[in-house]
Amino acid sequence: MREWLLILCLGAAVASSTGADEVCWVLFSDKGEAADADGLARTSLSARCLARRAKVRGEAARLIDEEDLQVSERYVEAVAERGALIRHRSRWFNAVSVEADRPVLDRLAALPFVWGIRPIPRYVRSFPEPLRAGCGVPDYGAAEAQLAQIRVPYLHALGYTGSGVLVCLLDTGFYKDHESLRDLHLVAERDFVFGDGDTQRDPANPQDYSDAHGTAVWSALAGYRPGALVGPAHGASFLLAKTEDLRYELPIEEDNWVAAIEWADSAGADVVSSSLCYTIFDNGMGYTYGDLDGNTAMTTIAADRAAELGIAVVVAAGNYRGTSWGTIGTPADGDSVIAVGAVDASGAIGSFSSPGPTADGRIKPEVCAR
Repeated sequence: MREWLLILCLGAAVASSTGADEVCWVLFSDKGEAADADGLARTSLSARCLARRAKVRGEAARLIDEEDLQVSERYVEAVAERGALIRHRSRWFNAVSVEADRPVLDRLAALPFVWGIRPIPRYVRSFPEPLRAGCGVPDYGAAEAQLAQIRVPYLHALGYTGSGVLVCLLDTGFYKDHESLRDLHLVAERDFVFGDGDTQRDPANPQDYSDAHGTAVWSALAGYRPGALVGPAHGASFLLAKTEDLRYELPIEEDNWVAAIEWADSAGADVVSSSLCYTIFDNGMGYTYGDLDGNTAMTTIAADRAAELGIAVVVAAGNYRGTSWGTIGTPADGDSVIAVGAVDASGAIGSFSSPGPTADGRIKPEVCAR
């Protein structure tokens, strides 16, 4: 993994700064001193997580590898002591994301165990007014048609409703009080944008106006109000992760996404569903079509890693058909990712739904639904 990270670091340019803090990944050269590395990793992974990996890799296979080891706490403390604010730790990338000004970043780069710093540019977008919480739901007739199109009623008739499956949703926030959602089995939640344990919009925080899209996705998947809306997987259990910040569209959200999918893995998720994708950001930075090779974007590499560990990773292909971008986004380009496109009532591809292929010629998306 270090080889591709080195390429990214060499090719990345730190955004210009006016003295304000920048957000960066600080990449470590090793995991430091881990006397009982395997045991330490096991304490951070749930029994369900290990059982899922054994199912995919085989009982005799090695279930834990170096990428599962925690980031060295001594390294993290050294970074914090030099004035950086720690955002997230990433076991898979052996890194921490930080907020720091240029002098602090220069001091971090001089540390003997830091081999690279990759910028995560950001800025705040202004909104005329907060977005309204919640979202509308279709009546039962509309839900029946979209489910029948992908043969869900047949599965329901056989008793398949998602029972026993743990699904993690990575999105904006989630309106958990909605009547079609409040009785679902919520196992855990985490807000990776504001750093707390509640993914529902906080009316007291004027910057937090982001639970409409996540609510729509969750309700389409699992909403349960007979007569109004019944989702295909209403019997599943759920992890909710808020990773998307509607104040901007910038690479800092990739940091949140990576942290969240690692959290989902450690909690034992069977499925990760994310209706988010990343292409060109608000500051003009981002990816090119050539980057859609399955090995460039941080989110794509993390998604493929999760799939390798036995998680079914399902992501949106994107809504870029007919735009200047015109194709899928990341992490839909992952070779182990299930990218999903959109169709209309007749089964025709949606006018907005992103087409493939990837830069290296793989067919995308893999499946489509209403």
